[in-house]
Amino acid sequence: MMKHLNPEQQRSVLDGAAHLFTKERLRDITLDKLAKTSGTGAFDILRHYQSSENILKFVLERELELMASAVQPPELRMPGETLLDELRVLAGVILDQYRLRLPFLGKLLEESLHDPKVGALFYRTFIVQGRMLFTEFLRVRAQFGELREGVDIEAAAATFLASLTGMLMMNELFGGKQVEALDDDRMLQQLCDVFLQGVRKNSVSLRSTSEEPQ
Repeated sequence: MMKHLNPEQQRSVLDGAAHLFTKERLRDITLDKLAKTSGTGAFDILRHYQSSENILKFVLERELELMASAVQPPELRMPGETLLDELRVLAGVILDQYRLRLPFLGKLLEESLHDPKVGALFYRTFIVQGRMLFTEFLRVRAQFGELREGVDIEAAAATFLASLTGMLMMNELFGGKQVEALDDDRMLQQLCDVFLQGVRKNSVSLRSTSEEPQ
């Protein structure tokens, strides 16, 4: 019976892989390098994960789990919060979590441009599954009766997250921050407000009453 890596060894391997991914091209990351970085035997790594693609998949899935743990359950609503307040907080958390991982995400984006297999894995694992966090939030809000009937929740989630991540990449990865400063609070407030205009149940502003025009 094969002996698989224990949880501590798995953590070390995935930590080592994530570290190497930010510094080297995927094709240059050898099993020996990963073994040396993680302190785990090369044969044991290969036996457990079977391929470099599986290692990358597990790294991406772990990052998603860490991001999900930073988001409050969609069923939880704090006293006095509006739908806009909740969306603003969720978008801010997602933005912060993406920003924490920019070196890793930037490297994967670069690799994806040269290797369609990496791009497909990145999209399938990180983008699609990451979008599920936001989709679940909207689903719960629809159950609360706060969204218009007929709203395509998955399409709406994809559109919003694409806008959020696109803004981050343009600013952080494509040189935008060298040209102009990004006001996160203002950008997120406007993005959330515009988005809710298209999906919320009624046209009444969801800002706090103190912000509504008299």
